[in-house]
Amino acid sequence: MFNSLKMLDRNIWIRFVGETLTGIMMFMIAPFLVLYYADQLDSYLLVGVIMAIGPISALFGSFLGGHLADLYGRKPLMVIAIVGDALALIGFTFADTFWPLLLLNATLGLTNSLFHPAASAMVADVTPPERLNESFGLLRMGHNIGAAFGPLIGSAVLFIDRSLIFYGAAIVYVLYALVLLLFIGETKPEKIEHPVDTPQLSSLTVLRKDHVFLIFIAAGVFISMGFTLVENMLPVFLKEALPGLPDEKNPFPYMMGLNGIMVVLFQFPIAAKLSGKSFGKVMLLGASVFGLGMILLAFVPSYFFSLGTDYIVVVILLLVIYALYTIGEMIMSPVQMTFIALIAPVHLRGTYNGAASVQWLIGGVTAPLLGSLFLESGHGDYALGAIGIACCLSGLVYLALDRSIRRAKRLSESA
Repeated sequence: MFNSLKMLDRNIWIRFVGETLTGIMMFMIAPFLVLYYADQLDSYLLVGVIMAIGPISALFGSFLGGHLADLYGRKPLMVIAIVGDALALIGFTFADTFWPLLLLNATLGLTNSLFHPAASAMVADVTPPERLNESFGLLRMGHNIGAAFGPLIGSAVLFIDRSLIFYGAAIVYVLYALVLLLFIGETKPEKIEHPVDTPQLSSLTVLRKDHVFLIFIAAGVFISMGFTLVENMLPVFLKEALPGLPDEKNPFPYMMGLNGIMVVLFQFPIAAKLSGKSFGKVMLLGASVFGLGMILLAFVPSYFFSLGTDYIVVVILLLVIYALYTIGEMIMSPVQMTFIALIAPVHLRGTYNGAASVQWLIGGVTAPLLGSLFLESGHGDYALGAIGIACCLSGLVYLALDRSIRRAKRLSESA
C-alpha cells in the first residue's frame, strides 16, 4: 500500500491536503444546516426546495466547468471555484430567511460544481489507468477525514457562535485557493490528437451520443438519491424516527464521524484491492450493501425506539447500520470515478466528468423533494426504504452494462 502511495503525483498529494482541510470545514457545517433550515422556516417542504436548488445550479456549473477545463485548463477553474465557495460561505452568516438561503445554496452548488470536473480530469491526466482507483480512493479518504472530525468540531463551535464556523471555513478555502494557484501544476495535455470525426463536444452531446455512458448515468441516479437523502436529510429523518429527542442528542454527528473514520482507515486499502476487478461485480456488491444499509436505517431505529429501548442502545444500532452503509459507499465511489476516467477520450475528460454530474443533479433535486413530501406526511422511513431497494436494483444494471461492454469488446477483437 505504501509503495502505491509513493508513486502518486505531487498534484494528487496537494489536493489530498486541501480536500482534508476543506472537508473538515464543510462537515463542520453540513450536518447542522438542514436542522437550522427546519428551525428557521418551520416547513419541511421549504427545506426540501432549498436543498434541491443546489443540484440544479450545479448542473450548469458542471457542464460549463467541464467544457472550460478542457479548453483552458484544470487549474484556473479549480482556483475560481474555491474562491466562489469562500464567498458563499461568508454569505451564510447573514442569511436567516427563505430567499437568501435559497440563493446561497444555489451559489454554493454552482461554485462547487465548477471545481469537480476539472479536479477529476486532473487526476486522470497525471495517473496511469492501473492507479486510478488508488488516486480517487486517497482523495476520498482526505475528504472523509473531514467527515470524521468536522461534525464533532462543529457541534462544539455551534453553541458558541454559528458565524465562526462560516468565517473559519471561508478562510481555509481562500488559503486552499492560494496553494492551488502557487503550487499545483497545470495538467491539461498540451498536444492532443483529436480524431477527425470527434470534435470538442459539449456535455449534452456526449450524453446523447455515448449510450454506454448514458446507461451508467441512469443507473447512478438512484445511488445519488441515496447519497443525498442520507447525507443531507438524515438528521431530519432521525428527528422523526426518534421523537422527543432534542437536537443536541441527534445521533447524526456520531454517525458522520464513524463514516469519516472508516473511510480514513479503509478507503485506500479497499480501492487498491478492487483495482483490476470487474466493474459490474464490484458495483453490484457495493450497491447492494449500500441499499441494504438504507433499508435498515429506514425501519430499525424507529422500531427499537418505539419499544422503549435505551438511547445508547439505539445509537449503537444506528452506528452498526451506518457502518454497513459506509462499506457499500467505499466500494462504489472510487470505482465509479475510475469508470468515467477510463471511457472518456483524453481531450474530453473534463466534459465527461461534467456530464456525469447529471446523475447527481437528478438525484440531488428529486431526493430532497421526495423526502420532504414523505416527512410532511409522517412517513420519511418509506422514502429511505424505497430508494434503498432501488439502489440494490441499480447494481444489477451496472452488472448488465459491464457484461455488455465485455461482450462487445470480445466481438470487436474477434472480427
